[in-house]
Amino acid sequence: MQSFIKKYSIFLMLYIIFQPLLDALTGGMLRMHMDVTFGIFIRMIVMVLTAFYILVYLILNRNNKKGFFIIGYFVLLTLMAVISLAVNYKTKTLFVPSLEITTLAKSFYYPVMLLAYLYAFEELAEDRIINRFFPKVVFYAINIISLIMLIAHFTNTSFSSYSYYKLGESGWFFAANELSAIVSISFPIMIWYALKKLNTGTRIYYWISIVLAIYSVLLIGTKGSFLSIVAGTSFALLVAIVQWFRSRNKKLMTGIIVLLALTIGGIAVSYPAMAVSRTAELHTEMIHYKKKQAKTKKGLDKDQKKYVETNKTVSYLLSGRTIYFENAAHNFSKANIAQKIFGMGYATNFKKVKDAKLVEMDYIDILFQFGYLGAIVYLAPLIYSLIYLIGTFFRKFKYMWSFKWSMLVASVALGYGMALLTGHVIEAPSVSIYFVSILAYAMFNARLLIRTNEDPYTIDVED
Repeated sequence: MQSFIKKYSIFLMLYIIFQPLLDALTGGMLRMHMDVTFGIFIRMIVMVLTAFYILVYLILNRNNKKGFFIIGYFVLLTLMAVISLAVNYKTKTLFVPSLEITTLAKSFYYPVMLLAYLYAFEELAEDRIINRFFPKVVFYAINIISLIMLIAHFTNTSFSSYSYYKLGESGWFFAANELSAIVSISFPIMIWYALKKLNTGTRIYYWISIVLAIYSVLLIGTKGSFLSIVAGTSFALLVAIVQWFRSRNKKLMTGIIVLLALTIGGIAVSYPAMAVSRTAELHTEMIHYKKKQAKTKKGLDKDQKKYVETNKTVSYLLSGRTIYFENAAHNFSKANIAQKIFGMGYATNFKKVKDAKLVEMDYIDILFQFGYLGAIVYLAPLIYSLIYLIGTFFRKFKYMWSFKWSMLVASVALGYGMALLTGHVIEAPSVSIYFVSILAYAMFNARLLIRTNEDPYTIDVED
């Protein structure tokens, strides 16, 4: 069984590299209008196997207190989900079993995989096998995404990010928002990996991957991903400046500062010609058009009026999510006590499947899906991790200005932030795998830092 733990821990590392291939395959199947997607089927199988891996790991470690606590949490989470299903089966206007059960299955992906990666890092850190895989696998996975994006772009086979505008590209990946979240969350890890490789002074070719990732983001055209690469690169520049004062190798750090500054300049120069710039212009044009339409006899419907009346900056950043929020919040306010405690399931209440709309802001969707009590239980691992990492950040502030810690902080912060801004992070398996693996890596390093009072340099990018 110990051999199984070691091998499966390595599998969990390599599993990250295969994510873009699963997503591209899923996109191809959806393009061919196939009902069953291969990607989600594989991910659900892996989740079941991973649950078994966790159980075996707990048994072998013989930490009964810890084991009972972990098992107890998942039993409680399962119980909440079953109660929610039962309540909504009796209460909802339209209860679609396939939608409700599929959504719940996807929801379990994040807590299972978060715990699994924590254990995998513990297992692989003992003999430094971890260095051969993480964060290298994240770096390679985003490179694969960039490659697919470029091939799709130059062969003119991309999906449109915004189909109604025929604007932006998502390559062979079906969901632009999920693709945007993946690249956004992983981008700081790419910067960390590339900059550590540049420490030799002769590996400038690693930065080509960063440029390609930025180009892919500009092709996608989503606001969230664009803001993320700007924030990630700018933060890296700030850290490089701080490190310049600390470093003995001024020449290398000066080169890195110049490289980061040129990258930010390149993003600024490229912006006007890319899709993300056009989406901002179209948003302004659409608001102007709807205001004109409001004065005509036809006028605007209720949702359109809400959209026009929303603050321009808020409506641009949230892309109409405020309207979905108001509608879902109205349904939630009318729900019975049981639904408010245990949730309203998928998309609150709807009369037709085509009318089922998520808010696409993860924390809000989770609150409406699981209810007050269910949301607390469901989000408990994320809340605990966030509090622990914030505490570590302030307690060990002097260590936070290395590329490793600063980019881990940036990546985790973007994960939590994108979950609110664009959604499709926590409950989307294709995205949450990146988020939870990076979060688990940050947690594992933070625990070692607190326990030993020394930065675990043995867990880092290999030279």
